[in-house]
Amino acid sequence: LALLRRVSLDLTGIAPTREQAEAYARDESPERYERAVERLLDSPEYAERMAGWWLDLARYADTHGYEKDARREIWPYRDWVIGAFARDLPFDRFTLEQLAGDEVEGATVADLVATGFNRNTMINEEGGVDPEEFRVEAVHDRVRTFASVWLGSTLACAQCHDHKHDPFTQRDYYRLFAFFNNDIS
Repeated sequence: LALLRRVSLDLTGIAPTREQAEAYARDESPERYERAVERLLDSPEYAERMAGWWLDLARYADTHGYEKDARREIWPYRDWVIGAFARDLPFDRFTLEQLAGDEVEGATVADLVATGFNRNTMINEEGGVDPEEFRVEAVHDRVRTFASVWLGSTLACAQCHDHKHDPFTQRDYYRLFAFFNNDIS
């Protein structure tokens, strides 16, 4: 039962129910653990747990994040991520849809929603804000987030200067900046 509890907590973040624990204890077949794992992997709780980690990387929030911190309607992106994990979407497709879902031939509404990954930047609506300044800051955020999530590297230093032993130059940074510098707000 300890093994069932551990795998349940690892995969779903939720302990097994009493009924699940009792059924596991009654099952004496050698495949009981594998069946339990398959059940957990097929559960909506597993998709939600995996999506939670991804949404942290994607800097998902239901509010703008600044002084006026108003609510925003980005929950369809959250639901798309949960659904992608629930249907075991291959990682290459998961990546494509989030970075360029609007560019795929015959893009669907779901493909457009997936591009919410790039729209998760904070939004500043304070009085006296320079909209262009914060649009540019959002582009910088997209570059840094793309690099940390998909390249597994930081590019923040390259925004200002080159490092002798860093594989990414300031030129590389601004090439990515140019790629993300479009009106997708």
